[in-house]
Amino acid sequence: QLEGASRLGYRILIYLARSYIGQGILRDVMMHVARTRRNPSILLAYREPDDDTAKRILGELRDAGIEVSEKRYDDAEELLGTTWDALIMDVNYQMRPNDLGMLVELVRGGGPIVMIGPSRRELDKWLTDFHRKCSTPPFESEGIAKRFEERMFAKTIGRVGVIYLDPDEGAVVGGLPPPPPPKGVSESYGVLFPREIYKLCVTDEQVLALKLLEYLVSKRRWALVLKANRGRGKSAALGLAAACLIAGRKLRRRFRDILVTSPEPGNVKMVFEYASKGLDRLGMDYDLLERGGVVVELRSRLARMFYRKPMPALNASADIALVDEAAGIPVPILLGLKKRFPRAVYSSTIHGYEGAGRGFLVRFLGRLKRDFKHDLVEFEMIEPIRYSYGDPVESWLYDILLLDSEPASLDERELRLRPEDCEYLELDRDELFTSREDLLRQLIGLYVLTHYRNRPNDVALLADAPHHSIRAIISPSGKILSALHLCLEGFLTDELLDIIETLPKGHMIPSVIARYYPHLKGFGRLKGIRVVRIAVHPSIWSRGFGSYALQKLCEEAEENKLDWVGAGFGASPKLLRFWFKNGFHPLAVGPMRNKVSGEFSVIVVRPLTEKAERFVEEIGREFRLRLISGLSDPYFNMDMETAWLLLSDAPGAYKARPYFRGSQRMRLESYLKEYVTYEGASDSIKCLVEAHFLSSGRKRIGLSEKAEKLLIVKTLQGRAWDQAAKLLRDKPENLIALMRETVVKLAEHYL
Repeated sequence: QLEGASRLGYRILIYLARSYIGQGILRDVMMHVARTRRNPSILLAYREPDDDTAKRILGELRDAGIEVSEKRYDDAEELLGTTWDALIMDVNYQMRPNDLGMLVELVRGGGPIVMIGPSRRELDKWLTDFHRKCSTPPFESEGIAKRFEERMFAKTIGRVGVIYLDPDEGAVVGGLPPPPPPKGVSESYGVLFPREIYKLCVTDEQVLALKLLEYLVSKRRWALVLKANRGRGKSAALGLAAACLIAGRKLRRRFRDILVTSPEPGNVKMVFEYASKGLDRLGMDYDLLERGGVVVELRSRLARMFYRKPMPALNASADIALVDEAAGIPVPILLGLKKRFPRAVYSSTIHGYEGAGRGFLVRFLGRLKRDFKHDLVEFEMIEPIRYSYGDPVESWLYDILLLDSEPASLDERELRLRPEDCEYLELDRDELFTSREDLLRQLIGLYVLTHYRNRPNDVALLADAPHHSIRAIISPSGKILSALHLCLEGFLTDELLDIIETLPKGHMIPSVIARYYPHLKGFGRLKGIRVVRIAVHPSIWSRGFGSYALQKLCEEAEENKLDWVGAGFGASPKLLRFWFKNGFHPLAVGPMRNKVSGEFSVIVVRPLTEKAERFVEEIGREFRLRLISGLSDPYFNMDMETAWLLLSDAPGAYKARPYFRGSQRMRLESYLKEYVTYEGASDSIKCLVEAHFLSSGRKRIGLSEKAEKLLIVKTLQGRAWDQAAKLLRDKPENLIALMRETVVKLAEHYL
C-alpha cells in the first residue's frame, strides 16, 4: 500500500491504536519514507513533549535512528507554508479539528500521515484538552458527547487510502484509488510576461492565471479572482504575477508599488518566495525586508512589493493590490479595498480549514460582478501541486471536517416561502452526526456561507459540547432555510460567580458583564441562552426568516423559564438595526477593534423576565456611561452611525441630571445668551449631552437624528467643525446654528 501510494503520488492515512506504540509499526512506516526520500522531512506533532505517548513515540523513532522535527499543536500555525514528507500526529491528549485541517495539508504526495490515538472501543475514555474546553461549569456534569469523533471513525475505517490498525478490529486496509492523470505543463506561454517566469509554473492552471493577468493588465479598472482549494499553487501564482509586474518590460503601465495583503503576514510567505524566484530567474537584484522573521517587503530598482494587514492596507498607496486568502478578510474591508484599488488580484481558498471561502464568493464576488462587469475575470484552479489529483487523504479530510459543505439548493416554490409556512424545531445532534449527513452538510454549509470565519473547531464544538444546541427553520420539503447555533450561559452559583474570570470559555455574556460592571455580576445567576451563530439562506435574505427564528427562540426560552436571550458580534449599523428591531439591547462594547474584521464587538441581550429587565436597564445605563466617556478615547474613531445606534437604544425610563463642577453651569448660561462661542463652553455643553444620552425612554427628550449625531461627533468625539460637516454632509455654519438650537432644547429639558 505504501509503495503504491508513493508511486502514484497519493498520500496515505494510517490510524494506529496507541497500544501499538513501541511494536515497530511506526518505525517500519518511517523507514519506508527514509528509503524512498533523500533526507526526508518528518514532522511529529503533539500536545506536550512530556506526554507519555509522545515520549514513547520518540523513543521508538530514536531507537531506529529516525530523525524528526517536533512541534506542539499550539505552535502549529508557524508551519503554514512548509512542506513535509511525512506527518505523525499524537492525538491522545489533543485533537483539535483546526490542527488536523492545517497539518494534514502540509504533506506532499506519496507521504504517509500517521495518527496515533485511542481505538474506537476506547472512545468513551478519550479526553483531550479540546474536549475539556467544550464544557464549562455548571454544565460539565452532563458529559461531553463524542459525536464528532464517532463520525470520524465511521468515515475512516475501511475508506480508500486509509489503513486502520487496532488490536480489536485488526488491520482494515482501504485500498488505493485508480492512477491519477499525468502531470506537466502543456499550455502555451503568454507574450507580455518573461518566458523565464512562465517556466517556473508547474501546472497549466498557473500558466493560464498569468495569461489572464496579461489580458487585464493594460485596462484602467479590472479585477482577477483566483479561486482554489488549498495546495493548488494560487499563492505561488500570485508571487510569479508580482515578479511579472515588477520586471515586465513590455507593459504599457508601470507598477512601481505593489501592495500585498492577507489576514496575517505568514499567509504571504509563498507570495514573496515565488516573486523572489521569478526575479532570480531573470537575474534581477532586489532586497528583502523582514519583520519578526517574516518577509514583508521586496525592493528592486524598478519597483517595491510590500505587505500590509487588511485594515492598514485601506490607507496604503499602490498601483495594484494582490489580496491573498481574501476569504479570511471581512467583506466590509474587502469592499474598502475594491474601492481603494481599481486594479487588483483576489486569491482565495474556497474550501479549506479556514472555512470562509463560500461566504466570500456569495457576498463579495456579487459586488465585484456588479461593479466591474466585463473587466472581472474569475478563474478556478483545480489541479493539486503537493500531491496527485484524486488524492484520497484530501477527500477524507474534506469529508471529516465538512470543508466542502453547501447549503440546500432552493427551487422556485421554496424561494417564495414565508417563514410561517415553515417549521421551527430543535435538531437532534445524535441523529445529525450519525444518520442525517444531508442535513448536517446543509447546516454547516449555511454557517460557512453567512459568516466570514467558521473553522472546523466550530463543527466539533457544535457536535460535542453538552450546553450547545441547534434550532432550524425547515421548509416543508425538509431543507434548512435558517439556523441558530445556541449555547446555555449563566446558571452560576455564588461560588462560580466568585471565580467567573477563571472559568473556561462558555459564559461569554455573564463574564463580560462581570468584567466591566463588577457590582452587577449577579446577572450571572440568571439563566440565559446565547446565539453563537444565526444564519439565513442567502437566496431568502431580507425576507424575515432571521427575525422569525429569533422570535420563536425567545418564545421557547420563555416557556423553559429562561431569563434572557443574548448574542455577541462585530458591531455594524446593519447588524445593530437587526438585533434592536428584535427587542435586544446593547450591554457592552469591547475596547479594541477586532484585528480581522476591524469592528468593535458588542453584546446584546433581550430580557424575558422582570428580574432580567431590571438588570438590563441598570447595565444599559452603565454601558451608555462607559461609551459616552469612551467616545473621546478608545472609541474616538467609532463610526458615527454605530455610535448613534448604540446610544439610541436605551431601555426603561430614566432621567439623568447634568453634573456641573466649578463654573461650568455659569458658562453654559453664557453660551445660551450668546456671550461665548461653543468652544468657550464645550465642557459645560458636554455635561448636558452626557445627561441626554444617559436618559432613556419617555424621559429622554426627542431630538432629530441629525442633531444627536452632531452631539456625538462634535461634543463626545471632539471632531473639528469641518470634519463634522463632512460626516453630516452640511456646512459648518449650519451645524454651529444647529448645535446652539439643540443645546437650548437640552437645557430646557434637563436643567
